[in-house]
Formats: sequence, C-alpha cells, structure tokens
Amino acid sequence: MQTLGDNLRIIFDAYELIPGQGKSIGIYKYAKNLLEAMLQLVDDNIEIIVICNALNSPDFTHQHKSISTIIISTNAPGKFSRLLWIYGRAATIVKKYKADVYFSPKGILPKGIKLLSAQTKTVVVIHDLIPLWYAEHFLGYFGWLEELFINQWITSSAKFADSVIAISKSTADDILNRLGRKSGVSIVYNGIPHCQAGPRPLNDAYIFAMASKFPHKNTQGVLNAYSAYRNQVINPLPLVMCGLSASNEPGVITITGINDATLHAYYAYAELFICLSLIEGFGFPPAEALAHGTTVICSDIPSLREISKDLAVYVPLNNPNAVGQQIIEALKTKITPELIKERTAIINEYTWQKCAEGVLFVIRQL
Repeated sequence: MQTLGDNLRIIFDAYELIPGQGKSIGIYKYAKNLLEAMLQLVDDNIEIIVICNALNSPDFTHQHKSISTIIISTNAPGKFSRLLWIYGRAATIVKKYKADVYFSPKGILPKGIKLLSAQTKTVVVIHDLIPLWYAEHFLGYFGWLEELFINQWITSSAKFADSVIAISKSTADDILNRLGRKSGVSIVYNGIPHCQAGPRPLNDAYIFAMASKFPHKNTQGVLNAYSAYRNQVINPLPLVMCGLSASNEPGVITITGINDATLHAYYAYAELFICLSLIEGFGFPPAEALAHGTTVICSDIPSLREISKDLAVYVPLNNPNAVGQQIIEALKTKITPELIKERTAIINEYTWQKCAEGVLFVIRQL
C-alpha cells in the first residue's frame, strides 16, 4: 500500500475534456474544481501530471510545485483522436511518465495500461450509469453506435479499474445492481459551487426550474406539473425555465445563456425551485437551490433524496396533478429563519475540499 512517506506520481487525465460541450459540461467542471482543490492538499511526496489539450489547458494549468501540465493536442480532440487515446496512446503516456496511479475524472479507463505498466494502479470516477438507463428507456437516442461504444466502455471501466469512485451512494448502488461490482467502490461526493447571487432578476414572484433537451431531465414533466398547478389556482406565479429557448405554454418564461451570478440569483429569489429528473447520479440543481434557502420540489428518486438530505419536498413521477397540488402547498409554507439556516447548511456538506480529500484518500489506499 502507498504510504504518506512514499513518492507518488499521479496521471490526471483531462485529455478528452472540452469546455462547454453538451453532456460533458458537468464532468468538465468536476475535473477542473477537483484539481484546484487537490492542489491545496498535496504535499512534497505527491506529483500530479495533468494531461490536457490546448483548448482546456488554461483551466488545467497551475503554477504549483507539485503539478506539471502536458499538452498533447494543439486543438480539441476529435473522435479519431479520442479513439486513438483510449486504444493505446494513453497507455504509452502512462508508461512514459512511469505513473504510480492513472486517474480518470471522466470515468473511462483506456486500454493497455496494465499491459504496458503492470505496476500502475487505475482509478476512475463513475458519475452515473445514465447511458445504460437510456439503452433501456430511450434506445437509440444518441445513435446506436455511440450508445454501444459508451455503454461498453462505462461497463468495462466500472468493472475493471483497480478502484472506482462513485459520486453518490445511489451511483454505487447502481454499479452493484447493474454490473455486480461489490468491492473497490468508494463514495466521494461532489462539491457544489458556492456562488454569490446577482441582483434580483425579476420584480415579481416566480417559480424556477432548469430545462434540458435530454429526456432524463424530464422538462415536459415540469411543464405538465406547472400546467396542473395553473389549473388549480386563480393567480398563478410564472414559471422561469432556464435552458429552454422558447415555449408556447401559458405563464412560462424562458431564459438561456446566463452567467453564474444570474443563475444563482434566479435560485436565490425564486419562491420555489422544481426538479423532476427521472434519474440522476448526483443532482446539482436541487442542492444549489437549497444552498440559497429556496424551497425545492423534486422527484422522489434515490439520488435526489440522498443529496438533498430530506430538505426538499419529494413528489412521484408521472403524476402532474399531484405535483401541481404540492406546488400550491409548498408556496403556502411559511419560511422561517431556522428553515433557511437548515437548508443553506447543505453547502457545508458538499465542498471541493472534502471531495479532493476523499479522492486522495482512495488513491493513497492503493
């Protein structure tokens, strides 16, 4: 076992990460924030070599004695470059730099690492098994070839990495139930961003929700629940949907392209935040809303119950009338200083320092 007195060389693989790219935005932010937090904790016995591309190098280059950055692509890697990376180039880099540990924040374990560097331990972060869920519920949504490739790689990585880090117990349970892996899985929670809210975005009261084109985010479920709420009251509040470019639904206001301060202002000043995801590995938005003291209604699924720590109102899926009634009840609830304090304390549960401590602990145990 690696001890604190031993020198430890870690390859931090950020090569495939591209800023602002669709499904991977959350993983990109995870890797960026985790690395920054790790640098506050490493000692003289740990060396981190970050592998990145030219496009993401500004976020993964740091002036720190324990870190070095290797830029191995002059632009964002395309599909061919990524395949080449997974099928051999990553393994040659690990061998070249004689890494003790290969760490993937993206959850993909490249081929050949053990073949070329038998002593190197491998650690992957599995954020969720949502691609496997899509194969069950929305087969072909991302294209059959991409789905086949991604699902095989996630399955292989979760099964065969020396150590797996799951970002929630819900994800760890999914790994056990779907893939059968019982040992070598550790739970290390994400950090959630602590962002100061900007000015109040709307003068009047409103309900807030996040939208997405991806079916598991259940945007239509939110709209259906809001419609049911409108049908039950005389003067309904408007619903602000962030991430939706347009809507013909009565009372719905759509916004896109806002910065972090504005986003958190919408969280902070909302009368209510709604999240009705069908599946999540962690679930940032409800936790972010709670961190501002805002009332949250979310779907009753294991990950959202786990992460929001029973501070939200949990509603059944596929029952818009029941959710509409819960919206009415939640808006009637008196918000006390004690309740706000209890909700905002969630920010202390999920910090990037704790996340980095957990990741480094897993690595050291190898």
